[in-house]
Amino acid sequence: MPQPSNPFAEVEMATNQTHANADRQVHPLLDNLREMHAAAAERGLFTYSVKIVCGKQTGGDCCCVAGTRPGLYATEVNIQNFNLVQAQVLKFVQPLIHGVVLAREPDVTNPATLPRRQIETIILPPLAATMDDCCRIADMLPAPSGEAPLTIAILSIVSPLELSVSAVYTANPSNGDGISIDVEYIPSRRLVIGNAG
Repeated sequence: MPQPSNPFAEVEMATNQTHANADRQVHPLLDNLREMHAAAAERGLFTYSVKIVCGKQTGGDCCCVAGTRPGLYATEVNIQNFNLVQAQVLKFVQPLIHGVVLAREPDVTNPATLPRRQIETIILPPLAATMDDCCRIADMLPAPSGEAPLTIAILSIVSPLELSVSAVYTANPSNGDGISIDVEYIPSRRLVIGNAG
């Protein structure tokens, strides 16, 4: 069955292909986005897309090492609600590499099939802050076995209110020579559905 072109369309799963009115199951991510959008009315939603790099990349004898050069990587994402009202926040993580390459072009992620553990909603009180780091990402993306693999993912953050989002990236080469730390402020984008302005 072809994928719907509108990511907010219902995800339809036929329980009986011969039944004319097949049962529909709505994915929790799409459900949460619909609810948030309805609450935001015409304003639309603020969205943030944060690159996540966590874990250890080994090897290097190959001309194409997936994702990163050999080394140890960590990401920490800060989210602050600098508004004077509470903010509903939806977060979901889409792995591109999780031990193995999952979404190298032409392959793509499919948000409509994310497991529930990769989606969460929280309420941030006025002026409150929180963070997601490699430990939290490992909770959302459990390792297939033992040690956490190299994980490269996109953490998406959605809220009806504009937030302050930043990411701290730390990298340490395999040979132990030095450490690099970079802070990046993530700009918001507006997500407007349908005819909303």
